Amino acid sequence: MFKDILLYEGDLSFSTNEGEFSQYDGSKFSYADQPLKQELHFGSCKLLFETKIQPQHIDQIIFGDTLVPFPVKFGFLPFDIFAASFYFVSRYEEYLPFEPDKHQRFKAENSLQFNLGLLDFPIVDMWALMLKNILLKYLPGLKFGSRAFTFVPTFDIDRAYHFQNSGLLKNTARVIKALLERDQERLKNVLLTGMKKRKDPFDTYEMLRQIHNKHNLNPIFFFLYAHKGDKKYDINIKPGKENFNALIKETAQYADIGIHPSYASNQHKQMLTEEIKNLSLLVEKPIHKSRQHFLRLHLPKTYLQLKEAHILHDYSMGYASQAGFRAGTCTSFFWYDLQLEKQSVLKVHPFAVMDSTLKVYLKLNPKKAKEVISKIMGHVKLVNGTFCCLWHNESLSETETWKGWSEVYRFMVEMAVK
Repeated sequence: MFKDILLYEGDLSFSTNEGEFSQYDGSKFSYADQPLKQELHFGSCKLLFETKIQPQHIDQIIFGDTLVPFPVKFGFLPFDIFAASFYFVSRYEEYLPFEPDKHQRFKAENSLQFNLGLLDFPIVDMWALMLKNILLKYLPGLKFGSRAFTFVPTFDIDRAYHFQNSGLLKNTARVIKALLERDQERLKNVLLTGMKKRKDPFDTYEMLRQIHNKHNLNPIFFFLYAHKGDKKYDINIKPGKENFNALIKETAQYADIGIHPSYASNQHKQMLTEEIKNLSLLVEKPIHKSRQHFLRLHLPKTYLQLKEAHILHDYSMGYASQAGFRAGTCTSFFWYDLQLEKQSVLKVHPFAVMDSTLKVYLKLNPKKAKEVISKIMGHVKLVNGTFCCLWHNESLSETETWKGWSEVYRFMVEMAVK
């Protein structure tokens, strides 16, 4: 909160010695269950003083127009701002037993933020700014830096092309299915793509390049690059295909490249290592960025595997079924391993919205999707934070169910760069 969000410019130290605290004549505040004397005091609950992970009974209190967790009896604020922030950012609840969805993921609807109505807000950033205002009022000598709103567009390339590279047998089956279902659009797309008279519908890369170059944006592309994988979910083109390799190399010339670990690699860490190695050899540079396929993030297992594979940046911190802030913040942070009680070198970059969340899970039309994006981005701009989005090449294809969605992406970019 102090270093990453508020950019505090001074030294920050802690003391558990009451005498030392009382004698210190510099800027200070106490954090305990009750104040020592008349100092600026923030009340604490027991969470940050515990040494083991265990189910928490979390009471709630109304603060302003929101519900907040961890109420306290004493202190400048009626809730424990530090425990609440830690609970969200550390993803404490995901270390506890939970009922997963079909992909073994923690459900957004089971999160404390969702149930408090806070998921749409970078609430930890908002609390940090509130804390800053309190401190400056009572401890005016403190100095904080300032930050500016930033926009980070990211893309998962699950299927580089729709019909191209699918093979004669698979495309023949598509033609037959399109004929039986009288789907003229799909029939035309398969045939014209096969005859090379039309670009593959999922080949939206040049359009994206033009958009990003126009606004001087630095996108990140995560490629699924697996020789073996889950037959149902890992359906990208296999490594070695000349045009697929050429696409990745060309993209690496103007954008950052990361690994999109296969669905199957979540159970087989040697597959993760192999996929990273192969992608790194192709682009002739180390791969240090990653985002989980289907957002299959299991704490702490996934992050421990990524660390072992020398991944330094993860972009999986978001939900599939809901837009918003899984960790309660729009600011990147170093993953804190709750089991070891230690901050790691793995940096977590939260994302706020995903195209398939809006369309598939929330079943929004393009107009409603723009409204959700506008609202959430507005919250991020309010705290001068980072708005990171997750998009797919196919969602800009303007084919079948994705008609109108390329305009949603353009709208989001325009709003971000205003």
